Amino acid sequence: MRRSNRNATRALASALLAVSATLQAQVVVPAPPASPSPSPSPSPAQAQAQATDTLVDALTCRTSAGDIAGLLTRLRRERPAEFVQTERQYAAPNMDLYRLDEPVPAWGNEGDAIVVTDNRVLLLVDAPIDTASARLEQSLTDSRDTPLSGALDDLHALVVYAGEHPGMQERTLIGCEYRMPGLSLLANPDDAWRTPTP
Repeated sequence: MRRSNRNATRALASALLAVSATLQAQVVVPAPPASPSPSPSPSPAQAQAQATDTLVDALTCRTSAGDIAGLLTRLRRERPAEFVQTERQYAAPNMDLYRLDEPVPAWGNEGDAIVVTDNRVLLLVDAPIDTASARLEQSLTDSRDTPLSGALDDLHALVVYAGEHPGMQERTLIGCEYRMPGLSLLANPDDAWRTPTP
């Protein structure tokens, strides 16, 4: 029996030595990081804040030449309660006034009324032009990205002027003029009364 114990001891020692050599030769690879747990779904308000806002883009001259012609159609789809019916229409020049449920920011100002002309998308600011212009200048000064260099070019122009039409006195219109030949933001087959007949 002694002999078999000695053989068992040698076998055990050899096995331990083999395991030890194997462990030393192994490369330790860190475990892959656990897959991140899915983040909770954003609330509707957060999702809206993260999404690109078609209206704010249009007000701040960030709508491309290819996308501007269908602006009212997109706004009516994205904001049906606000852009299906105008609050007021003006002539000379033709302008539609829309009332928003919540104010939107643009160019350092905010307002809940939008004016659309044939080639302009404007925020009606409830402030005189001096106040609105000062806010605009402060916004441009405080801006980390330079909106004028990125947004304005031969086809996009920042416009600021005092309101003169009824209901717009002592207020300021601020937004973007889209300088594209033949553009008419107000041209819509649903608004047939605007189309002159021969």
